[in-house]
Amino acid sequence: MTKYALGVAVGAALVAVTAVVAQNPNPAVVAARKDVLDVAKAVEDGKGDKVIQAKAKAIKGKGTDLEDLMAVYKTHKKGGLGFGARPAADSGIEKKIAELQRNARGPAPAALKKDTDDLVKMAYATMAMAEITRLYVPNGKANKDWQKWLDDQKQASVDLIAAVRAANPRGVALAAKKLQDSCTECHATFRK
Repeated sequence: MTKYALGVAVGAALVAVTAVVAQNPNPAVVAARKDVLDVAKAVEDGKGDKVIQAKAKAIKGKGTDLEDLMAVYKTHKKGGLGFGARPAADSGIEKKIAELQRNARGPAPAALKKDTDDLVKMAYATMAMAEITRLYVPNGKANKDWQKWLDDQKQASVDLIAAVRAANPRGVALAAKKLQDSCTECHATFRK
C-alpha cells in the first residue's frame, strides 16, 4: 500500500470514528442536557419558583455532575445544546453569547428578527442553568459570590429576552455582555 493510500485510509477511519463519537456523546452529558431543557421549558412556561427549585433539587439528587451540566454551553459537536432549532455542529450557547456582544451596536436588525425565537429559547436555557447550578456551590468557596453571579446571569437572561422581543440590537449586545461577564467572573473565581 502506498503512503498516499495509507494516509487516505487512516483519514477515512478518523472521520468515521469522529462521526460515531459525535452521534454517541457521553450519556451523562445527554442526560444533563435533557434535564436542562426540562427546566428551561418550566421557566419558559412561567412555572413558579417552587416547581423550578424542585426540578433543580431532583437533578442534584440524581448525582448529576456540574461539568456535565455546564456542557450545555459548548458547541453542539461537543455535546452542547448548540444554537437554533436545528443547530449546526459548531454552534453553541457560549459562542452565540460572545457573538452577540462582540460590538456595542449588537446584531443586525435582520439577523435579530430571524433569530428571535432561538435567542429567547437560549435565554431560557441560561436562566434554567442559573437555577440548577445554585445547588452546586464548590466546597470551601464563597456561597454569597456564587449566588450573586447566578443572580446576575438570571437577570441578564431576562434582559436579553426583553431586548430581543423589543427588537433592540444595542439592548441585546448589552444583555449578552452582562451574561458573558457573569460567566467570566464566576469562572475566574471558581475554576481555579
